[in-house]
Amino acid sequence: MIYILIFLVLIQLFLLTRNLKYYFLSPVYIYVLFSGISILISVLYFYYYDDKYNMFRLDEVSNEDFINTIEWYLIALNSFIFGFLLYHNFSLRATRNLLRKPFNESLFFNLKLPENIVTIVSGLFFTIVLLYFVSYGTSLFYRDQYLPKENVKALIVLIKLLSLVQVILLGIIYDKNKLLSITYFFIMFLLSIGTGSRTVILTLLLYFILIFISKGNTLKNKITFFINIFLTFIFLGYLMNFRSQEAHGILPYIESIFTSERQRDSFFNVYYSLIFGVFVTIRTLKDALPDWHVIYVSLNPLPGSMVGWYDIASDMRINRYAPFSLHGRVFKMGFLFTFCYFIFTGLIYSFFERLMRSYLNIGNKWVPFILVILLTLHIVYGFEYNMRSSVRYLYYSFAFVVLVVVANKVYNSLIKPIEK
Repeated sequence: MIYILIFLVLIQLFLLTRNLKYYFLSPVYIYVLFSGISILISVLYFYYYDDKYNMFRLDEVSNEDFINTIEWYLIALNSFIFGFLLYHNFSLRATRNLLRKPFNESLFFNLKLPENIVTIVSGLFFTIVLLYFVSYGTSLFYRDQYLPKENVKALIVLIKLLSLVQVILLGIIYDKNKLLSITYFFIMFLLSIGTGSRTVILTLLLYFILIFISKGNTLKNKITFFINIFLTFIFLGYLMNFRSQEAHGILPYIESIFTSERQRDSFFNVYYSLIFGVFVTIRTLKDALPDWHVIYVSLNPLPGSMVGWYDIASDMRINRYAPFSLHGRVFKMGFLFTFCYFIFTGLIYSFFERLMRSYLNIGNKWVPFILVILLTLHIVYGFEYNMRSSVRYLYYSFAFVVLVVVANKVYNSLIKPIEK
């Protein structure tokens, strides 16, 4: 069975490359590459890496269970690619031509920055730092609990919004003001880590992508970009290790990087980012029960308190640190649901692929790179986290698109006529 699935993947990959022109931020290719690399490295780890990490004793699985789970992943990958092929074949000729058009050159820009950009960036930076200390206080540096006590939620939301704007500005000015950009970003990066928030991964991705598209289509820039993206996923392993520490905050986290035995082995972070999720899925298949109510709650875009997520969340975990994975939850519902779910995921990614290319085609680079960050987070979280945590990034992507469309309509109907 597994050889048939591999053969089907290869055939569909051939059809994919014939009908979708690759470019660096292609969400469809990112999904396929991440899935394929995760499957391949997991197989090599299981059969040829003797000194297993065995995190939470999840590596202790039989050959039969491992092969069975790899077959499910191959079914999912086949279904995803098939979803794209369906989208392509039933699209208009203009859409098919757009999917075959190269866009690597369209990603890059060279903005003329205003003279007071440094003043704006510096003012925003000190505002964000002040808000951090007002909201979190000394718990940023040291505390006993993983998540700090958030007393002023409105300020937390404001910090996240201002930080997003600041990261965009820092990425834009990087080529002209490297030292300032790196210094400010590093301090914001430390403050974000101190809160225990996983959004630090989002800021890293955003910063590296902005640097990439601001420096031009050169071989050095491409190599640097891939190294930065790889290091981002490696850092995800460090970030998740912080959860299990007794002490939390910036100081304990920095100290653990140099003292923890796990952190001394850099391959552990490759294991955590690309392999660990497969073993989480194996345990999910063993422990989770097929439950349509869980699927409904997990896919519901409404807040968790409204749909009953917090009533079932404690049962959706292997232990306090490892939740059931999206893949395990989907696979547990059987072949038909798995097939349909990942076909639908392929259709969604194909829709965003077309949308991103449409924006690039008219010279808009901001919408595509924000979308690719959100879609990449869905991929990463889908391999290790529960369905609800992962799927919400798809909803964020749709919400962002709606926001852009509404903003454009308001501008064209109200603001643009006034400017004229």
